Amino acid sequence: MVRARPPGQNRPMMKLLVVDSSELIRTSLLGLLEEIPGINAIHTATTLAQARISVARESPTLVVLAAHLPDGNAIEIIPTLKRLAPAMLIAVFTNDADDFNRRKCLEAGADLFFDKSIEFGDLLTVVRRHAALTGKDSSSPDDRGLAPVRRSAATKFNNDSKER
Repeated sequence: MVRARPPGQNRPMMKLLVVDSSELIRTSLLGLLEEIPGINAIHTATTLAQARISVARESPTLVVLAAHLPDGNAIEIIPTLKRLAPAMLIAVFTNDADDFNRRKCLEAGADLFFDKSIEFGDLLTVVRRHAALTGKDSSSPDDRGLAPVRRSAATKFNNDSKER
């Protein structure tokens, strides 16, 4: 599925790919993401195989990737997606946000990792920031609007780990 808008004002626009087997999650994300200025296309996929094809064809700016899909898990495909589109950002979005999955996804090359149950708003904040910066020099995470949320999520992760 593709939802597209006409491009505006000669400025590069952001393309997203949402990969999740849950129709409820995909529909909820689409409804929220299509309201963000600076996004001209949102593609969807429900499997790793569809995600691989979509990344190869569309070269999205950002992929929102569920950790577990019917044909495998994010850890398996993240390196492949990064080889297909090295500048693309990958945000893993999962209900299974334990220490192991967070560490393994980030080690595999994911740029961000969000817990669906408590970090839905953080994901939207990152997308808004990145969409606002699309077309500007975005060579570092700070320039791409990612670092503040990433640090906050990492701090929360480290604090949670210490409390156990």
